[in-house]
Amino acid sequence: MQVWLFDIMMWPYRQWEIPYPFPGRLYDRELGTQLYDGHLALMKRADELGYDGICMAEHHYAFNGTAPSPNLMAAALATHTSNAKIVLLGNCLPIHGHPVRLAEELAMIDVLSHGRLVSGFLRGTSKETHAYSVDNSKARGMWEESWELIVKAWTEDEPFEWHGEHYDYESISIIPRPIQQPHPPVVAAANSAESIEWAANHHAGLLTSFSPTEQIKETFAYYRKYAQEQCGWTPKPEDTGVSRQVYVSHSDAQAREEVEAHATQFYGGIGGSVHDAKAVEYQRLRVSERSYAYKSGPHRAMPMGDDAKYEQVMRDGYLIAGSPDTVTRLIKEQEKELGVGRFLTYLPFGTMEPPQAMRSLELFAKEVLPNLR
Repeated sequence: MQVWLFDIMMWPYRQWEIPYPFPGRLYDRELGTQLYDGHLALMKRADELGYDGICMAEHHYAFNGTAPSPNLMAAALATHTSNAKIVLLGNCLPIHGHPVRLAEELAMIDVLSHGRLVSGFLRGTSKETHAYSVDNSKARGMWEESWELIVKAWTEDEPFEWHGEHYDYESISIIPRPIQQPHPPVVAAANSAESIEWAANHHAGLLTSFSPTEQIKETFAYYRKYAQEQCGWTPKPEDTGVSRQVYVSHSDAQAREEVEAHATQFYGGIGGSVHDAKAVEYQRLRVSERSYAYKSGPHRAMPMGDDAKYEQVMRDGYLIAGSPDTVTRLIKEQEKELGVGRFLTYLPFGTMEPPQAMRSLELFAKEVLPNLR
């Protein structure tokens, strides 16, 4: 099983005071510099410790949006690491005005990393489309068209025209060319039926998170069934991956003492309270009646209220915390139940700062990672 570190560089300071959108008056420039240094050190250390990949995300305007350009972080990381895959989870395609520019940037990252790029193509959350004033009713079509345009820009040897519904170009011919052939691996992070089907149709890997383990099992079952019955191929374990918040300490009791407050803030308050009615409307437009119809019960995403309590998020599989033995056992249980070949350890999270995450990272690499090989 491959193990990737997933670090979205969340702003950990006094999150409970930060609404959405994150006002500039609450941003501390000195802390921001320290935060970037701490996360870069964490990612570099993950590479040294043998993690298979290092993942970054794109978010905007909220306290999980302090690294709005994962491509910039990936370029920095490409020159500070040697072995781990550089995994972008991803770029939110609808909010990038020019897919051709994005294809060029991603090709540069593949070159800078000597062929280590894994490119996640995401539709993005409602906060992303809201931040860039993208019509959410068009976002899916933009995601799909942009995906196909980027892949063609990577692989087409001769200049070509593109006249689509959302994008129009008289001539496309990018340089540099990606090192990986035919192109860098593409993955989708999704759980709606429409996005699962798109990933299966394009033979792309599927990653998911933020649902109880029992519901994620249904997501992967739908993906595998659709790929086999409608697309004529059978996904392997390495085509699927799950992201979980992971924290390891010397004992279960010590882990809980060290991480519970951070987990409670993460699950109870992620993204800040939304004070913009338009953002709420954007969220409504993201899904259709059939998006989660494949699930046996109502779709469950980020836990809130009583569902966000420590015992409950541990029971539902969102959080994996404890001693090395406990963390190893819980990861292996999810690996077996979900059939995944990639496991993303989301760290740090909530109000946790990079130095505390580093301690968990070191212990995980020493006493958990070998057991997952």
